[in-house]
Amino acid sequence: MNETQRKLIRATEHLLREEGLARVTTRKIAQEAGISEGALYHHFRDKAELLDAVVQDKLVNFQEVLESLPLMVGQNTVSENLEQVLERAYEIQVQIVPFISLPFADQELLVRSREILKEREACPANKIAALTAYLRAEQRLGRLATDIDTEAAARLLLASTFHAATLDQFFAPDVTPEQVRQQIKATVQTLMIGLQPRATANALPDRM
Repeated sequence: MNETQRKLIRATEHLLREEGLARVTTRKIAQEAGISEGALYHHFRDKAELLDAVVQDKLVNFQEVLESLPLMVGQNTVSENLEQVLERAYEIQVQIVPFISLPFADQELLVRSREILKEREACPANKIAALTAYLRAEQRLGRLATDIDTEAAARLLLASTFHAATLDQFFAPDVTPEQVRQQIKATVQTLMIGLQPRATANALPDRM
């Protein structure tokens, strides 16, 4: 990504936060970035591509976390590793929720956004697959039960951060990092223990 693209992404994010989707045009974005509108189209085909770039720019750090998962296998405890991943996922989700929600207010933008995601072959399944692979590796080491559905667990874990981040954006914008950590810890521990009653349930997290 070159400097002009970065300027355009920053300008898009700033204007969307300040003015909202309906009032932001490519002309305004170009002016905010200090370039001509013609130059903007040299880098991005339309507003949908700019919006996508804003989101992808924020997802880069989480992708790095997912790529580091193989190094976590067998290290620390499974609970600690999952809490670390979910904390980062939550941080990213809080940042992107305001932007990934925008296309639903504009049918044309929604259709175009879906086209862009299809072109890039981008989908949540890739992130779920990365976490699933980690859980399966821990399962092979005997640090997770052999009868659990690792993909279902991965979906539940990632979905919990998206749900929490979305609700916090609407209802609890002043939530503290410590409150988030405690919420994530409770989520991980609940999943590790499982919902079905059994005599050894309370001891499970300590052995992971």
